[in-house]
Amino acid sequence: MMNYIRNLLIFPVIKTKLSSYLKIQRRTVVTTLNPNIEESKKSNDNSLDDLDFKKMTNYYGLAVPVMVGESFCRLRGKKMSSNERMALTCLGGLTGLFDDFFDRKDMPVDYIKSLLEFPHKLTGKNSNEKLILTLYLKVLDNLSNPERLKFHSVKVYNAQVLSKKQTGSGLTGKEIEDITFRKGGSSVLFYRCAFTEELSEVEEQLFYKLGSIWQIENDLLDVYKDNKAGIKTLVTTENKINNIRKKYIGLLDELVGFLLQTRYSVSNKRWFLDTVLLYISIGFVALDVLEKNERKTGDIFVLEKYERKDLICDIEKPTNIIKIIHYFAKYNPKLAIK
Repeated sequence: MMNYIRNLLIFPVIKTKLSSYLKIQRRTVVTTLNPNIEESKKSNDNSLDDLDFKKMTNYYGLAVPVMVGESFCRLRGKKMSSNERMALTCLGGLTGLFDDFFDRKDMPVDYIKSLLEFPHKLTGKNSNEKLILTLYLKVLDNLSNPERLKFHSVKVYNAQVLSKKQTGSGLTGKEIEDITFRKGGSSVLFYRCAFTEELSEVEEQLFYKLGSIWQIENDLLDVYKDNKAGIKTLVTTENKINNIRKKYIGLLDELVGFLLQTRYSVSNKRWFLDTVLLYISIGFVALDVLEKNERKTGDIFVLEKYERKDLICDIEKPTNIIKIIHYFAKYNPKLAIK
């Protein structure tokens, strides 16, 4: 009970910190991404559109530095440097464009891989590719260990190639789970390369689990869109939402287990957990929203029988905000470490 109360009291502090991080990052997007976007607009050959630019500035360009970057800074106990923030902003900015190679452009996979492995040797065939290469090279040329980023970029590529199977048939539940975890885990490890600190084996597991959790959360929030697109995810193929809840909690327990093994101070571990739990708690609310539908269909989750409004998790809704705070307090463990 005391831990629950402590977590309730700490929530406003974390929320205020998040707001300050977002303000800083919005300014960084203007100085870091906007000049490249404006330049691309001048020579755009229609391979880029307003949705691409919106994802760069309003979504990935904000979310990656705040969710991944600030969380890691809390763990290591040191603020983000200007170079690290630039790198994370650029990596976030190119994320949506890179996803489009697989989702919208249907490019040859070998060519996509060559862009990642030999960016200095290629110029790009269109505005989309040129913008990705510009941002990617900007990061590589300012990293102390660029080969590590290339290595993890190929891991992201491999996960994306695997994910193309999600639009087919015959995938087992275990295969879908593996693809889900790889997509999320490899992405967070890719972003982690923006920092100079090397990854220990324990940290690699920690951030892989974090990415896996966030990928499930993303699939929970995108269930309607994924189902319409015929994409097989853990959510679109499940008939009992509680099964996903168990996976979600299990991954959180594993994340905490790896966090305890890291070399950082107890206070830094607590700050890190406080920070990531704020985002993870949204997933628990999304689980509630989806599970509520089962009452209409004999306690079985039958996705095809629900309307879009039944599947949308509005995190700005007052009742959902209260639930986010509740889950933050409920699942934020007391780190009993000496």
